[in-house]
This record gives sequence, structure tokens and C-alpha cells, in this order.
Amino acid sequence: MGFRMTKRNPGARESGQAAVEAAIILPLFVFLMLGILQIGLMHQARLMTKYAAYRAVRAGAIHNAKTDEMERAALAVMLPLVSEAKSGGEVIKPINSASDFSTKWTTGGVSKNEMPDAKMKYVEVVTCGPLKEDAGGGEEVDFDDPKIAGQAGWRESQRTKLRIQATFNYRMPIPFANWVIHSAAMNKEVPWVLRMGKKSTGTTGFEHSRYEKYKSAASDGTYILPIRAAYTMRMQSNIYVSQLPESNLCLTSNVPK
Repeated sequence: MGFRMTKRNPGARESGQAAVEAAIILPLFVFLMLGILQIGLMHQARLMTKYAAYRAVRAGAIHNAKTDEMERAALAVMLPLVSEAKSGGEVIKPINSASDFSTKWTTGGVSKNEMPDAKMKYVEVVTCGPLKEDAGGGEEVDFDDPKIAGQAGWRESQRTKLRIQATFNYRMPIPFANWVIHSAAMNKEVPWVLRMGKKSTGTTGFEHSRYEKYKSAASDGTYILPIRAAYTMRMQSNIYVSQLPESNLCLTSNVPK
């Protein structure tokens, strides 16, 4: 009985190894490219949100600290980054002219500052101060009252400084990367001891109610992250006390003086 030696093709073995390596590396490489693109867009949104916070507090300083006026001013700045859901993805319409700005502002409910598919605004502005208790009573605070300007106490000196926090609800447009980055940002699958906030009995959500709307939108396939910036400016019009909040609801403390 004889034995017959079969000669194997080493090229076939190497080809199979390369296919396995490609199957492992390719998804990571694709995510890396998409992730870099997504983070680059988020960095752009962060820089624009800082400018939007300035425009918002400027509008509030002129228009008696009215929240609606501040949100409109901030939204006008962030309009180039506002996207809408189409064909299962996010589409950002570019703005190259005044006509493009007008069209995007008036369509899709953007001018109303309401997302049609999520229960939140595109831009939210919260007044950090002054608070109603800082106003010292009455219905109106004179922004140029020399008695206020001459007071030495820190609390009294803040009565005519408008401090706000602007939040841009950024709709993440890059497929796959949006889910991964959103899950990481919201600390999904991270033990509660490592999360920011305490776990309430019988709940699985963040303690702060503001995050529930982002989780709800994500469950419907819309991934939105809040990008926040704060700014302070001295009032240039009288403050209507009715416009001021009872308490400071801002989530950031780095409000520049």
C-alpha cells in the first residue's frame, strides 16, 4: 500500500487568514473613521454653542432677560448645525445665503424651536441669575440704578448681571458612531457607583429628570446629546422680576464673571 502525498497551496491558507483579520479589523477601522468625523462635528457644535450663549445673553441684556428672545438669538447662531430626520438618518441642510437661512428657519418647525420627532427644543436657555430673591422685591429692577452699582456686597453686585446657560440639543448625524458615543456619554451599562448622580429606589434612570428625554429619544432611534455653555453680561435694560426663576437650575458652574 502506498501513500500519496498531496501538495497544499500555501496561498489559500494565507488568503483565509487575511479574510479573518479583515473581518476583525474592518469594523474597528470603519468605527474609527466615523467616530473621528462625529467628534469633529461635536467639537464644532461646542464652539458654536459658546458663541450662541454670548448672543443669547446679549439678547437677554437688551430685552429684559426674556427667555424667548434669548432662545431665538441662540437658535439663529446654531441654525447651520440643526438637522432633521430623513430616510432613517439625519440630514443637515447647508446655509450658503440669506435665502437658505430663511428657508431653513421657516420650515420643519425650526422657528418654533421645537423638534417634530422629539419632545425637546433645539436650543434651551436657562437663567442662572439673578433669582427672584436677588431682586430685592418689587416688579422691576433698574439696570442703571446707582444705588445698586454702589453696593459693595457680592450678592448685591450680581443683581444687574444676567447669567445664563445655553444648551444646544445636538442631533448626532453619523450612523453607528452616534449610538456608540451616545451610550458612552450617557454612561450606559456603567455601574451606578461610577455614575454622576444617585440611584433612586425602583428606578433605572438618571436622578436628574433632564436626561430622561434624551433616553426616550434614543429608544426611538434618535440620538441627541446636550452641549452646554454659560455666559454672563451686565444688563442694558430693566429686569422684569416675573422673568426671573425661583432657583438656579443651571447644570454648570463655570459661568464667567
